[in-house]
Amino acid sequence: MQKTITLYYDCLSPFSFLAFKVLQRYTAVGGAWSHLANVQLKPVLMAGIMASTKNTPPMMRPWAASQMKVAVQDFERNKAWFGVPEMKSPPQNFFGAGGPADKTGLARDFRYMRCLAAISMKFPGALPAATAETFAMIHTNARTDADHVEVTEERLRQICIDAGLDTTAASDIVLSAADSDVKEQLKKNVAEAVALGAFGAPFIVVDDQVYFGSDRLEQMAFTHDLPWHGPAPRAAKL
Repeated sequence: MQKTITLYYDCLSPFSFLAFKVLQRYTAVGGAWSHLANVQLKPVLMAGIMASTKNTPPMMRPWAASQMKVAVQDFERNKAWFGVPEMKSPPQNFFGAGGPADKTGLARDFRYMRCLAAISMKFPGALPAATAETFAMIHTNARTDADHVEVTEERLRQICIDAGLDTTAASDIVLSAADSDVKEQLKKNVAEAVALGAFGAPFIVVDDQVYFGSDRLEQMAFTHDLPWHGPAPRAAKL
C-alpha cells in the first residue's frame, strides 16, 4: 500500500519550496517513490499558523542578527544541496516596511494561497502544477529592480492557465479567492495542521509521524522505509 505524505505549505516559505521540490522529484513518474508514496498538498497560511501557536518569524527574533552569517551561508549551501541554483534569496517585500503585520508585504498578501485553496476545491488535479508555478513566482522568477515580487490578478490568472486551466476557469479561480468558502478552507487547513503539531511551514505528516522543515526528509524516508538518494538524486539512481 502506498504511503500518503501530507504536505502543509505556504509558497512564501523558502523551506516549503525546498520540501516541495524534493517530494515532487521522488514521487514523479520514474522517481524512487513513484510506486511507494503519493503527496497530498494542503495549502496553508503561515501567518495563521504562527498566530495560532504564538510563534515568531525567524528574522524577527531578538537573536536574528547574530545568526545572519550562518543563515547566508546556509542559503547558498541549500541551493547546491537541494539542486535549485536558480533560487533567489527572500524578496525585499517578504514583509512590508512596517513589519510582519504590514499588509503591503507578501506575508500579508493572502491572494496567492487563496487561489491555491480554490484550485484544491475546484480543480484538485491542477494543484501540483499551480503550486509549482506559485513557488516559482516567489522564489525563482524575475523580480522588480527593487527585488520585489509583484502579485497581480493577471499574474495569478496566468499561473492557473500554466497549470492547465482554461481562461474562464482561471478567471473564476482568481475571483473566487475572495469567497468566504475559500477563506474557510484555508482556515480549516491551518487549524488541522496546528492540531497535528505544526508551528510553521513546511509541516509534513506520514501515518502518525510529523516532521517540520525541509531538513527532515531523510529522517522521514528512514522512518517509513523509503529509499533515499539525497534531495537532488541523479536520474541514474532513480
